[in-house]
Amino acid sequence: MTAEANKVTRRDFLKRGGTTLVVASAAAGAAAVLYDRTGKAGLRQPAAEKLPNYFAEVEHSVSAPRISVARGADGSAETIDRLVRAAVGGLRGGKGLLGFITKGDVVLLKPNVGFERAPAVGATTNPEVVRSIIRLCREAGAYKVIVADNPIEAAANCFARSGIQAVAEREGARVILPARVHFRPLAIRPPNADGSPYRPDPARHEALGTWEILWEPLREATKVIGIPPIKDHNLCYASMGMKNWYGLLGGRRNQFHQAIHDIVSDLGLMLSPTLMIADGTRVMMRNGPTGGSLADVKTANTIVASVDPLACDAWCYQNLLERDPAALSYLDLAQEKFGEQETGPRSYALARRFASRDVDGYRRRGLIVEQNV
Repeated sequence: MTAEANKVTRRDFLKRGGTTLVVASAAAGAAAVLYDRTGKAGLRQPAAEKLPNYFAEVEHSVSAPRISVARGADGSAETIDRLVRAAVGGLRGGKGLLGFITKGDVVLLKPNVGFERAPAVGATTNPEVVRSIIRLCREAGAYKVIVADNPIEAAANCFARSGIQAVAEREGARVILPARVHFRPLAIRPPNADGSPYRPDPARHEALGTWEILWEPLREATKVIGIPPIKDHNLCYASMGMKNWYGLLGGRRNQFHQAIHDIVSDLGLMLSPTLMIADGTRVMMRNGPTGGSLADVKTANTIVASVDPLACDAWCYQNLLERDPAALSYLDLAQEKFGEQETGPRSYALARRFASRDVDGYRRRGLIVEQNV
C-alpha cells in the first residue's frame, strides 16, 4: 500500500471515533440496566422471618415476683455466681432456671459484646455473669447454649477482649461470630393487607417495619435470655435490656441514632425474651456506651433477674444509674407500644408477656424481691 493510502484525514478520525463512542456508550448503558447489585436477579427474595414469643411457654403466676434483686459484698467469681443464682432463684422460689428452661431447650444468651474493651470498664457484660448463666442453663436441662452478638467493633476482637468467648467455650457453649450469611430480614411489624412490607411511621415513633437481623442463633433457639450490662449512653441516656437487642440488628443500623428512643422502644416490641438477667456488677455511670476509664464505673455488685423487660429497665435506671425513670422517653414509648393495659398487652406477636414501667406499682403489690448475698 502507498503512503497516501495509509493517510487518515481528521474528518475520518472524528467519524471513526464517534462511531466507537456510540457503541461503547450503548454497551455501558446496557450493562448499567442489566447490572444486578445484589446478585439475585431472577431469584425470589426470601420471605421475612418472624420471631416467636420466647416467654409464651413459661408458666409464671401473676402473683409471683416480676423482679428479683441480689446484692453482694464483692465482685469475685464466687460471689457473682451466688448473686446470679440468688437473683434467678428469687423469681421461682429458689428453683434456678427450672420452669424457664426445660430439658432439650436450645438457649440463646445475648450479652453486650459491642466494643473491644476489658471487662473492668463496664462497656460489655461481665464474663463471670455469662459463665454462671451457662451453668444454670445446663443444670436446667438445656440441650445447647449459644452465645451471640453483632458488635459495633470487630467481632472477633470484641469477644476475645471482653473475656466472653473464652468463658463461653470453656463452659461448652457455642459462640456465633456474625457473618454475612447469618442475617435474614425480619418482620418486626406485620405486613400490609396486600402483603407488602409495613413501612414504619415516624410520626408514631416507629422505627422498624422489616429489618435485617442476626438470624442464625435465633433460627434454632427455643429460649432467649438477655444479659445486658447497665451503663450510661450518650444518645439515649441508658443502655440496658431493650437497648441490648440492638446487637441483633444488621444493615445500616447507625441511621437509627437520629431517633434513638423510637428504635429502643421498637426493640422491646421486636423481641419477648424468656428472661432478663441484668448485669449490675459494675455500672458505667458516665461516658457511655464505650467508656474506657475505671473512674466512670461504680462497683454495685448487683444482679437483677426479671420476667418483665420494661420494668427491669425502669428499675435499673432508677436504682443502678440513679436517675429518674419518668424522664426516660423510651420507657414511655415502650409502654404505649406493648405495655400491659386494662385489656391486656398490645402487640401482634407478643400477646403473652409481662410489660409495665410501673415499678412503684410492682413494689406496692409485692412483686419485687430483694436480698443480700
